[in-house]
Amino acid sequence: MDSSAVTKWLDTVMETSNITGALLIDSSSGLCLGARGKASEEDAAYISVAAKSALDKTGVGALAYKDSKVLLKKGGQGVLIAIYKEKDTLEEMPDEL
Repeated sequence: MDSSAVTKWLDTVMETSNITGALLIDSSSGLCLGARGKASEEDAAYISVAAKSALDKTGVGALAYKDSKVLLKKGGQGVLIAIYKEKDTLEEMPDEL
């Protein structure tokens, strides 16, 4: 995965209102590919493991983590997308993610 594309994507996501963090994870290894905002590299391993039970058949899910609601989506090329929102912001995940 191109690091400049990861950086650009993370920066773009963080410009969206009500998003407090973003994390890209290699779903096979649990390694962090990139993090912004409240999301940290250390979160990647926990979220990767938790996603195994949180994701539905379509590859979408959510979990509570620390003080955030984390929306999950299994993307292409084995990438897990984690979007952090405040727990009181229960809007739907934007379609563009």
